[in-house]
Amino acid sequence: MGFTESTYENFVAEDGAARSRLIRTYAGAKDDFDVAIVGSGVGGGILADDLAERIGAGKRILVVEAGSFLYPTHVYNVCRFPNADIARRFGVRTFHQQGDSQSEFHIGEQPQLNFGGRSIFWSGLIPEIQGWELDYFPDNIRSALTGGLLDRAGETMNESRSMGDTATKIVEKLRASDLAQDFEIVQTPRALHQPYLEPDGTPTAEFFTEPTGVFNTAELLTGQLGLEPGAPDDGKGLHLLLNTFVEAVDDQGDHVEVLTRNVLTGETRTFRARRVVLCGGSIESPKLLRRSPAFDALPDTVRPLVGRGLTDHPTSNEITTSVTGIGGIPIPRSSNVKIIFYSRGHRVDGRIRFPFNVEMNINHEWWHLRDDDPTARPPLTGPCPLDIKFSFANCLDDDNAIRPDPGYVPEIDFHNLSWTTHLTGSRIPATAGWESRQDADLLWWVLNEVTHRIFSLFDRDGVPARPDTDDHGKELWFGQGKGFGWGTVHHAAGSLRMPTR
Repeated sequence: MGFTESTYENFVAEDGAARSRLIRTYAGAKDDFDVAIVGSGVGGGILADDLAERIGAGKRILVVEAGSFLYPTHVYNVCRFPNADIARRFGVRTFHQQGDSQSEFHIGEQPQLNFGGRSIFWSGLIPEIQGWELDYFPDNIRSALTGGLLDRAGETMNESRSMGDTATKIVEKLRASDLAQDFEIVQTPRALHQPYLEPDGTPTAEFFTEPTGVFNTAELLTGQLGLEPGAPDDGKGLHLLLNTFVEAVDDQGDHVEVLTRNVLTGETRTFRARRVVLCGGSIESPKLLRRSPAFDALPDTVRPLVGRGLTDHPTSNEITTSVTGIGGIPIPRSSNVKIIFYSRGHRVDGRIRFPFNVEMNINHEWWHLRDDDPTARPPLTGPCPLDIKFSFANCLDDDNAIRPDPGYVPEIDFHNLSWTTHLTGSRIPATAGWESRQDADLLWWVLNEVTHRIFSLFDRDGVPARPDTDDHGKELWFGQGKGFGWGTVHHAAGSLRMPTR
């Protein structure tokens, strides 16, 4: 029967006057395109924007999006509701899995299928890959990343680096400590839609305040498409087709056929493109490829890899405390600071001593949200909440897979690599040179050592900061009530990879 609006639980399919007055959706008669991109999220949206600027004058580019126009802008700009709460309301049930969120085999949350994808529900932090991490990348990828690709990504996302005087002073104090010997300490690069700010955060001649920390591809593509309702649909340049699910792709040699279905009417339409790029995310893209005729034409070495290797960014739980100052510098309750400690990759006996980066937040609930009504804030009194978490490199796990399934909602096997046994047994040996016999106790010791070094530099009313306590007054160090988080599908990758050399 094919995809219908009810195939995915919680899927939104609609088209109304708001969309029609803001953006055009493709209504042309021509079915031929030079490039077709499946998905309008962080992958597909950025690619489409780049292609439109570089080749749009002479080529036809089509973006096909299964979802609808939900927001004209990022949900961080809508109100002060927590991002995660809004995202869960729009999570689309595109897969199922055994167990629950406490299971070792579990990946959390569900994808967003809408114009702009997950980027609509996300704030644009841009951590930078360090040189020691690149040692473990394939040569061609390492070459591309060091050759300016990361810089170009920062430019596209309007990267900015400062949150003001308090953040700058805190970084200066941290850099003056012995932590600077082991970590490069900087304010966290992030998307900052304030085009009248310099990269260091200072205002230019013209300045006005806009929400910080947001980036979404719906706005990016809206800017490319423009507001001209009478613009020709069959011309060259960028075209967008919403509410259109891609059922299959079929490689015909000189072109690729893209079979689509309108999720509102059920009507099908086949487009032809010289090149097709699957940007539906780590879940939808391999599912699409597996149910397509193009799958059978893939080499024998590639077919078993489609949908296998799903992996997630590995981040610890937060350790929290509260602070009022650092080295004689007061930290007001109204401060908002994001700092990252990049490991310098120092080696001891052939292994990376600190195989992780550290993210530190002060008043994290304020740093990215729009604040239309400051009078509605909770009272800004008392010490500032501070939290840190550790981010590790990751390796693909072939046991993580989207099971081959003829249906649209397959089961997923996801072995959460954030669990300590796998962190020390597979990930750290593969990405930092640790030997697999290194056990969890050493990992906990290293994490707690760094936590103590960071917290001790801060104070709460003149007393060195300590981790918060549980209901029984016990401090929550790593391994003693604090461990590692769970995977989330919108951070996942690795399910469409080519075989290793």
